[in-house]
Amino acid sequence: MTILNEKQQNILKEERSLLHDLQVGLIQFGAAQEDIDTLAQTIRQMDELFLLVIVGEFNAGKSAFINALLGKKLLAEGVTPTTTQINLLRYGKEHTRSVIDENLHVISLPVDLLTEISIVDTPGTNAIIRAHEAITGQFVPRSDLVLFLTSADRPFTESERLFMERIRNWGKKVVVVINKVDILQDEDELSQVRNFVSENARQLLGVAPEIFTVSARKALQAKSGQPDLWAESRFEPLETYIFDTLDEEGRIRLKLLSPLGVADHLVDKYLKVINDRLGLLKDDFSTISEIESQLELYKEDMQRDFNFRMSDIENILFEMESRGDEFFEDTFRLARVFDLLNKERIQQEYEQYVV
Repeated sequence: MTILNEKQQNILKEERSLLHDLQVGLIQFGAAQEDIDTLAQTIRQMDELFLLVIVGEFNAGKSAFINALLGKKLLAEGVTPTTTQINLLRYGKEHTRSVIDENLHVISLPVDLLTEISIVDTPGTNAIIRAHEAITGQFVPRSDLVLFLTSADRPFTESERLFMERIRNWGKKVVVVINKVDILQDEDELSQVRNFVSENARQLLGVAPEIFTVSARKALQAKSGQPDLWAESRFEPLETYIFDTLDEEGRIRLKLLSPLGVADHLVDKYLKVINDRLGLLKDDFSTISEIESQLELYKEDMQRDFNFRMSDIENILFEMESRGDEFFEDTFRLARVFDLLNKERIQQEYEQYVV
């Protein structure tokens, strides 16, 4: 990373501490391992070069655009999405390619631009190869700036809209590039395409992004010996933005802001999880309270029924006691003293009269 002044170093130190605290919190909360890994990668990326990630559909001309930006044809260009790997372009004294895994190749190139910026060339975002999206999604959270390429002949497709929504959720700075403008008939047609893309991007991002219209094909031709095509390529305003407007100070600012966008996304995500869990707990408490109320009513009904039954039993016992008193009074009169000698007769009369 570029050498920082004292103020920037203090901001970086404080930011790193906050991100580590968030990482510990996510682990303790039991967050998804994917999110924990994303945050860990974001923290590591703070010490790396500025990371420029280029995304778009497979036919938007991303490889051609990168070749034009680097000034020579260094990446293969194709009309079909034949590969699923991400190409990470870094500075190197020689042109080499390292295969990290089947989905990630690191390409070292002797290009001065790469001494200050690392570039990620991603697979297409469209539905033709859906696995590409998942691969690309791993790099977007780590990016410091996203260049979003769309093609003038198919501007802002549905898959691009969905992918830009995902980028927005990570809080990334987005610059939109409309490529292949040389296929348009005139300035009116170009204006229509630009306005269409601008309005859709503004609605999604909440702000109007920087938009550049270029022909990467003509820009590379201009840098490869046909300088008369340079003006037609419209590439100079974009290069001015990347090299001058997005100078060292601007890159540092984005470098410091980028991890905060990731942190904000993760905090927002798990606050929603917490609120959902609280909602479930409230529902559980409400259900338990309702059950307790029903049990209390059932208990009261049982108590009333029990009291009623006890009253009946007490009345029956009282009547039996009264009849017993009458029986004994009648039976043990002196006049019937000889009847007492007949046990069976007395028992029969007792059961008949009292019980």
